[in-house]
Amino acid sequence: MKLEKKIDVDPILDSGEHYLQKELYDLVKKESSIFDFLQVGALDGLWFWDLLDPENVWMNSSYWTTFGYDPKKMPHKVDSWQDIVFKEDLKNVYANFASHAEDPTCPYDQIVRFRHKLGHTVWVRCRGMMLRDEDGKPVKMLGAHTDITDIKIKEEELKLQSAFFEHIIDGTGLGTWKWNVKTGETILNERWAEIIGYSLSELEPISLSTWLEHSTKEDQDRSNKFLKDHFLNKTPFYECEFRMKHKNGEWIWVLDRGKVVSWDENGNPEWMVGSHQEITKKKRDFERNRLFIEQTPSAIAMLDNEMNYLAASQKWLEVYEIEDVEIIGKSYYEIFSKISEARKINIDNCLKGNIVKNYEEKIETKSGKFKWLSWELRPWYSDDIEIGGLIIHVSDITRIKKEEELKSLLKVAEEQNRRLKNFAHIVSHNLKSHSGNFEMLLDLFLQENPEIEDNEIIKLFKTASSNLSDTIAHLNEVVLINTSLDKSLVPIQLKDVIDEVVRGVSAIALESKVEINNLVDDDIDVLAIPAYLDSILLNFITNGIKYRSRERKSHITLSAVANRKYVVLSITDNGLGIDLVKHRSKLFGMYKTFHPNIKNSRGIGLFITKNQVEAIGGKIEVISTVNQGTTFKIYMKYEKN
Repeated sequence: MKLEKKIDVDPILDSGEHYLQKELYDLVKKESSIFDFLQVGALDGLWFWDLLDPENVWMNSSYWTTFGYDPKKMPHKVDSWQDIVFKEDLKNVYANFASHAEDPTCPYDQIVRFRHKLGHTVWVRCRGMMLRDEDGKPVKMLGAHTDITDIKIKEEELKLQSAFFEHIIDGTGLGTWKWNVKTGETILNERWAEIIGYSLSELEPISLSTWLEHSTKEDQDRSNKFLKDHFLNKTPFYECEFRMKHKNGEWIWVLDRGKVVSWDENGNPEWMVGSHQEITKKKRDFERNRLFIEQTPSAIAMLDNEMNYLAASQKWLEVYEIEDVEIIGKSYYEIFSKISEARKINIDNCLKGNIVKNYEEKIETKSGKFKWLSWELRPWYSDDIEIGGLIIHVSDITRIKKEEELKSLLKVAEEQNRRLKNFAHIVSHNLKSHSGNFEMLLDLFLQENPEIEDNEIIKLFKTASSNLSDTIAHLNEVVLINTSLDKSLVPIQLKDVIDEVVRGVSAIALESKVEINNLVDDDIDVLAIPAYLDSILLNFITNGIKYRSRERKSHITLSAVANRKYVVLSITDNGLGIDLVKHRSKLFGMYKTFHPNIKNSRGIGLFITKNQVEAIGGKIEVISTVNQGTTFKIYMKYEKN
């Protein structure tokens, strides 16, 4: 048997044409479905124009569906597409058409904007070629559309984004840099040079050594450590504070931030971008604060927003019995391994901008002793808006807690409380008798005069009598309240209570021409003491009536929303308003009045109301504008929680 060596032959025809290319061309000639597939699948529109009869142009279905039109309803006429092209683009279309007709080597290729049927813009790349007779005269023209709207939108977005970031950089005065980690190529902006007192041209040629020459070896080593952590994806970005030598010879502090924006095929960092910000003043201010904290006789600690120690006083170390440990730079959670969940929540709240206080907390020290501490957490700000960390101030109140004076004060308070309860018993008993007499006399009067039972004033008397009875009943409940108010809170349907209070003041509201709107939903229940809730609502509503404006139609609107913890009841009026710049600090003080021209203003209502709200576990917020109105927001415990 003779073996023949197999020879691989590249399937290229003698003409230089690939056999599959030739086969495809033949299929296009024979099979119209192949051409249909190509012009529908590869293009967003195809057109064929008769230049000898220029009114006629054939456009395939994709041409029209790209612009939102029904191909069956669109005529194959030149006017049909010209009407939806932007006028300025149409001029360019015909200019390019003329150039291509005169010179076949001049390509007919341009970007054209069309108006979609729904009104938005469709960007199209329009290309074409002219078919000419033997004399070179154009007779037909074949064109193709490609929808590039998405690309153009992305281009516009990138332009806006670029302008946005340039605006931010210019506004913040940041120096910017780009660094190729692999090649060392470094690009700096003019502001980078200005920060250290130079122009960019004075620092040329720019390279990595430009930074090295103006910084210390110590800071370079520290910066390299942070860079390495970022390159290994241990940190989402690089950040380091270091000193740089200014042109005038002084050392300034710079905050350097950066991030790798491209990686090579092996996962190594390639290009990195970042910014320089001078923080010399901030560092000096911080250093003063640190020295103050270390030398203050109080127990104070300053921590950053990662809860690492920045400074701590000697008294702090004594209170927490921290000995032979350098805590600066270490984590708060490392020094105190046993931290309650409540304390962690308090820290999180403080880092969000809230001041958190605890007037007494019992702790066990390392030596096994128990201490009573009063503490306060306050955020500190690295600038006007950014929280840099928190400051903790602690007072040891153990001695106060142990003193007999405290017991004496408690006994006095208990005795006063007992007397107040007795007084409440007497008052509630006497009021109940008078209320019962009034209600009985009113019933007897109606029995004698049944014809006036439907009289509006008599109805208001009945309502007032009924409300008085309810109030006294609630007062009796208050008398029986245990020392723990939380256990005395009961679910109350808020809307019903408001309706009842509104009915009770309807005569006053009618006389004062004040419209009261209760917009509270039926399904909102709060936890409260009925007597307190009645009093709270009555006080705010009657205040809204009393301090109405005579210059406009007055109204009071009550609405409520429920969140995870509270029901927030908003009581809004359009009355005289309160100047909070002057009066905010004394708004809820006893005997404080803010409208001297209003009669019968004693300045006691808001004081009592605030105490009642706090007694049921709530709080009050106020928003007010003089001569526009006031909104009181009453936070009450949500019954569902």
